[in-house]
Amino acid sequence: MKNYIQKFGLVAMVMATILVGCKKDPNNNETGQQILFGPNKTQIGDGSKEFRITEDVTIKKGTYTMVGWIYVDEGATLTIEPGTVIKGTDINYDGTAAATGSSLIIMRGAKIMAAGTREQPIVFTSNQPIGQRQPADWGGIIICGRAKNNKGEMDIEGGVTAPHGGNDDNDNSGVLRYVRIEFGGYPFAPDTEINGLTMGSVGRGTTIEYVQVSYCGDDSFEWFGGSVNCKYLIAYHGWDDDFDTDNGFSGKLQFLLGIRDPRIADVSNSNGFESDNDNPGSDDQPYTTAVFSNVTIIGPKVQDDNFVNNSTYITGYNWGNTANTAVFPIKPGIFQAAVQIRRNSRISVFNSVFAGYPVGLLLDKQRGDCHGAAERGDLVVKNVFMAGMSRLGADDNSTTDGAWTGDFSANYFKRTDLNNREITSIADLMLNQPRSKGYSGGVAPNWGPRAESPLLEAGAASFTDPKLNDPFFDKTATYVGAFKSDSPADDWTRGWANFDPQNTNY
Repeated sequence: MKNYIQKFGLVAMVMATILVGCKKDPNNNETGQQILFGPNKTQIGDGSKEFRITEDVTIKKGTYTMVGWIYVDEGATLTIEPGTVIKGTDINYDGTAAATGSSLIIMRGAKIMAAGTREQPIVFTSNQPIGQRQPADWGGIIICGRAKNNKGEMDIEGGVTAPHGGNDDNDNSGVLRYVRIEFGGYPFAPDTEINGLTMGSVGRGTTIEYVQVSYCGDDSFEWFGGSVNCKYLIAYHGWDDDFDTDNGFSGKLQFLLGIRDPRIADVSNSNGFESDNDNPGSDDQPYTTAVFSNVTIIGPKVQDDNFVNNSTYITGYNWGNTANTAVFPIKPGIFQAAVQIRRNSRISVFNSVFAGYPVGLLLDKQRGDCHGAAERGDLVVKNVFMAGMSRLGADDNSTTDGAWTGDFSANYFKRTDLNNREITSIADLMLNQPRSKGYSGGVAPNWGPRAESPLLEAGAASFTDPKLNDPFFDKTATYVGAFKSDSPADDWTRGWANFDPQNTNY
């Protein structure tokens, strides 16, 4: 998402809610406030646009439909049992069309305890049947915390009224573990779409690991300030950016996988990474200083030998099912960069591989001093492979394919002290089978490096940089990227991730 919404006070809201206390009624799947409605007690929300959870509630394992914006208020904890499936909607309880897609919003001081397992992940997905699921079928998950950002109290983007921000970088908003979020990203308004997983000032006391966002109608993951650390994240076939960092986000992240479909791109230009300090690129502090290591980004050129960066792919696109010819109702755009760092951001990326984008590294010189930050070492791109890029580096954001200009980014990437490497051919990365399931001739994907891959060469990876001197990082000095090898034993996506959610029977 390209912009944020900042507000200077809380907006009063009139809620149509049903708050019926219930004690111990196992038939209702409730352990506190009654939140499940409908004849089979399988609906979350009462059909109104906004519904508040004000006390601790446990959703027991089962399949549920979520209607409207579900707020978990300060002091309340929402627990979701492993194996639960929650289907997001854009309808009201009576079946009429809703003005917004349903979303789950965890407010400051509230918690979500969604601790799935590898064998029983927790799934948030579309309520549409097989063959008819599309990005933006519903909203997404929003978590707000009390950690620092560089704007003070902010309202999270996406149209909901949910302030975030404070001074507690150790704030705890709960747990997301072994969770899938599919076909979300509802466009509430231009530039205020709800992301798959949106994190506003989330503190490092929160646990976020083994989370997959698939077919999102906006960014897959976006952080607005905060300090939360994350591991094992998958952004799969999203519409806009895979991993977006803003407003002073200072977390640490390791083992990230991003996979792009060449037919799905946004008018705002889609990137693997997009990072801002803020808009318009001020010196407001804390700066965006997130540190990434062991990332694998598979761009659109990897998926299609005849990739052309324009909107022609979208015509008749069926979202992975040959029986469906629906076209997503958003104007298609173009792909831009594997890594775009702009507007005074100072993120750093280590021990990672990016493949198959029009531009590899874009240190945008517009609004802010990313070039100066790179020269000073405030921003570091080190031990990184760029493979199969149409252009290694660019310095200017562009809206026209092929019009990127500037040499600073390419020259920075080639600096000998950074130990980066440019590879012309994507095939020379020697990944096992990087094409996504569903493409003609494709098989079940495996993004791990084969034994002869340069990603496994001695000295390709390193953890000596001071920015990696933190116990959070696993010191995987024998390989670059998200996977140690192409062995099934080293595939951390196995058992819980899903790369064909269109055809899954929920």
